[in-house]
Amino acid sequence: MVFKIRTSKRTVAIFEEISASTNYAPFILSKLAISMSLKSKEILRETDFKTDSYGIELNRQTITGEWDELYKSLIEMFEGKHLSDDDYFQKYLKAHLDRGARLIYSEFRYSNDFLLGLLSEKKGI
Repeated sequence: MVFKIRTSKRTVAIFEEISASTNYAPFILSKLAISMSLKSKEILRETDFKTDSYGIELNRQTITGEWDELYKSLIEMFEGKHLSDDDYFQKYLKAHLDRGARLIYSEFRYSNDFLLGLLSEKKGI
C-alpha cells in the first residue's frame, strides 16, 4: 500500500501562489482541489493521468486523514467502478488533485473572494 504521492510541478506552483496570498497550507489546498475536481462532474481525461511527479510529496494521512474511506468511496462513485487501493491513491486521487488544483487556481485568479467563490453553490465545493 502506498502512503505518499507527489503532485505535479504545476500543482505545487499553484499551491505556492495561492498560499502566498491566503496562508492556506498544501494539505488544505489539496482537499479543496480534490473536492473541486469531483464537483466538476467532468470525467477524467487521459491527460489528467499523465501529469509529472516533480511537485511536493504529500502523505496519505495528511491529504485524507480519517476520511480516507470516504474519499475512496466518492472517487469510486465518480468513476463508477471499484478501485484497488493503489489505483485509488496513486492514480485517481492524484489525477483529481492535479486537475482540481487548476480549477481552484482559476477561481483564485478570477474571483474577488477566493474562499467565498469556492463555497458558492453553483461553482464551488
